[in-house]
Amino acid sequence: MVICESDSTMLFRVYLPQATSVELVGSFTNWRAAPVRLVRESTGWWFVRLNLERGDHEFSYLVDGCTWLPDYAAGGIRRNGYGGWVSQIVVEPPVPTPALCAA
Repeated sequence: MVICESDSTMLFRVYLPQATSVELVGSFTNWRAAPVRLVRESTGWWFVRLNLERGDHEFSYLVDGCTWLPDYAAGGIRRNGYGGWVSQIVVEPPVPTPALCAA
């Protein structure tokens, strides 16, 4: 699952109690060129927080270095060019706060 914690901070979480390593790969990591390692909690959940630029992004979890796992709880999924699935998220521009008028 992906939780938007602020305008650009995203919390990625996945439950994989049997995994020995989980990496986040995607359009924002140049896929396998710069994967981001997730941290394992004792409960079997893995997580990482990232600041992402606004726009459309695709990603997947790479489990134990060989299994690509999309996040079905993300903003969407689509077929990639290899016959598998990738997750999609959109980071929206920050919502401007209205200015207060001085009387």
